[in-house]
This record gives sequence, C-alpha cells and structure tokens, in this order.
Amino acid sequence: MCAAFPPRGKGGGPEGSFMIASGLLAQGHEVRVVTVGDAAGVEQYKGVEVHIMRSPNVYWDYFFTKRPAALKMLWHVLENFNPRAYWRLRPHVKAFRPDVVMTVSIENINVATWLLARMHKVPVVHVIQSYFLACWRGGLFKNGANCTGQCGSCKVLSVGKKPMSHLVDGVFGETRFVVDQHLELGYFKHATSAVIPGPVFPIAGRVPKARDGKLVVGYMGVLAPHKGVDVLADAARLMGPNSNVRFLIGGTGEDEAYVASLREKFGDADVEFMGWVKPDDVYPLFDVLVVPSKWKEPFGRIVVEALAYGVPVICARSGGIAESIRENENGYTFASGQHDELITLLRDVLEPDEPARMRLAHNALQHSHRFDIGTIAARISDFVSATVASYKARP
Repeated sequence: MCAAFPPRGKGGGPEGSFMIASGLLAQGHEVRVVTVGDAAGVEQYKGVEVHIMRSPNVYWDYFFTKRPAALKMLWHVLENFNPRAYWRLRPHVKAFRPDVVMTVSIENINVATWLLARMHKVPVVHVIQSYFLACWRGGLFKNGANCTGQCGSCKVLSVGKKPMSHLVDGVFGETRFVVDQHLELGYFKHATSAVIPGPVFPIAGRVPKARDGKLVVGYMGVLAPHKGVDVLADAARLMGPNSNVRFLIGGTGEDEAYVASLREKFGDADVEFMGWVKPDDVYPLFDVLVVPSKWKEPFGRIVVEALAYGVPVICARSGGIAESIRENENGYTFASGQHDELITLLRDVLEPDEPARMRLAHNALQHSHRFDIGTIAARISDFVSATVASYKARP
C-alpha cells in the first residue's frame, strides 16, 4: 500500500514503490498494490496489478498543491488516524487475504492501515522513505536549517502517528541514517529494523561516458532552497566563465523568484537550465553529478541512478545520501553548504585529471550492481519472510 504509484506523481517515491512491487513479483510473491488517485479503479502497470482508491482524506496530497490553511490543517489532523482509510482499505484486506501488509509512503493511505492489519491478524512491514511520520512538513527542515528534533507543531501533528507505529512488526529504510532518526524519536518500538537501499534497474551494455571538451557537471532534482542548488551556483560563479566546466541543471521549481535568483547566482558561468528531463535523456550527457543538498536526505535515489549510468557523484554529507558513496572510488563528498570544498573537487581534482575521473566512472558502474533490483528484491523478500515467521512464532 503506497501513497502514489506510477504513472501518477514524479520523483523517487512512486518509482520506488513500483520497484519494490515488481521485485517481489519476480521473487515469486503474489502482490496487490493499493494506492491513491483522483478516481477509483483497477489497472495494470508494467505487469503489476494496481488498485486505486480515491483519497480517504479531504484531498490527495501527493502533488503538494497549495491549499487553504484550514483545509491543510484538517488534512494533517486526519493523517493521525483516519477512520475512512480503515474502512476503504478493509475490503482489500478481506478479499486478498494477505500474509503481510507492506506500506510505503503512508500519506493518504494512513496509519489506520496498521490497525486494520492488526485487527485481521496480519503482520505489517513499513518502508521508510521520508520523515512524514515525524514532521508534518516532511523534511525535518525549517527556516533554511535542519531540525535537531521534533518541534512543537510536529509533535502535535504527529500525536497519533507515533503510537500507531508501534503496531508495525518490521521496518526498513534505505539508509542507516533515516532508520536511526525514527528509532531515536521513539517510533516503531516493537519492530525489527533493517537497512535495505533503494534499487535501480540495470541496463546491459552500458559504458561510462568519455569526456568530450568541457567537464559537464550535472544536477537533477527540484529547484528549491533545501536542495542546495544555490551552493552549486556559488561554486560555478566563483569558478568563472573561463573555467573548463559546463553546468547542466535538470529540474523545475515552484518558487519562481527562487529559480530566477538561481539563474542570477550562476553569473557568467556556462550553464543551461534544462527543465524537467528524463534520466535516460540527460545522464548520458553528464561527466559528474553534483547533489548539494542542505537538508538531511533520507536516501537520494538520484545518487544510485547516476552510479548505474556510470556517472560519478559528488554529494553533500547531509542525511543519508553519502552512504551510497565510496570516497575516492565512485565519487566524493563535501561538507553541506560549503561551496569552496565543491570548487576544489571540481576544479582541482576532476577537471584536470580525466584518467582519474574515468576510474571513478568505471567504479560507479561496478558499484551500482549492489543496488540491482534483483539483489535488493531478494533482501526485501528475506526480510519480509523473516518478519512473517517471527509474527507467527509469537505466543
């Protein structure tokens, strides 16, 4: 059960849910996906049976559309326990009779799902992909800075989520960081926990790109302050128009003023804003990907996607994103917000030394195999099976 499933919604959440479902199917499990959309129905998506229900809450929030403050507050209050979610999901549990209920991105699907499973004597596995359970904003990031814990409003608007999490039997996250963040805040007190990275689909015959001319530095993602694109812009501007580096920026932003300020921050650097682009179209253009996030990313699917294309990564040491990087093997890391360290890595390390960059690129492709969908799906299958066995063995 997940908040969004392709083709609805952009980003890593829906794609991650699809990969988990398709990977478990390939492992021989019978899978029914229940997700939320604008209209109820049943469809097939790349071999996966998808049951869509209309949002049990006052609206479907995956696209983060601006809403009136009062309606938004009501949405968040209901996310602590929504009885409509319980009753709308109940027919799926009764008809499918699952051996385990797995939840991914609990928004809209609602924490009431966990009580529903418990009432039908079905164990629950939850996959942590965000901070939604602990932070109503979803990022533990406020006023341009990372939160050191839960603020008062987050505690109030999570009052039902934490006790409901104690009904979960097994929980895994894509990085050690995001799992520990939840456990330290008192979530999932009775669950077995594990770290299982997000998977990627391997593509046979892929080879790293050889540099042709300027070093092409890429960015992919939302153009928003917490993503730290301004850090990359500062580095580019200070490197100047005469640097042998070109910047390709993939993504869009809702704050038009911020996007405009980014364009100005790049100054005279050789930069192109490409808008929303598909990974298959843009990764082959990159010599290196920069992930300059300021907020504590739970995982950063963008990092392992780049590795799978043979693109080395330079990322900020913030949250869990750096856990996928092997320093000086498939990329580099730098202190979050420090554009001077980023300049050093681009200008003094990668730009003048193509053999070293190609070594990183080949290692990136080789290291990406540990994130192959088959490998990760087998780990998820083993964890789910162990959780079910443990549940059945209880007195």
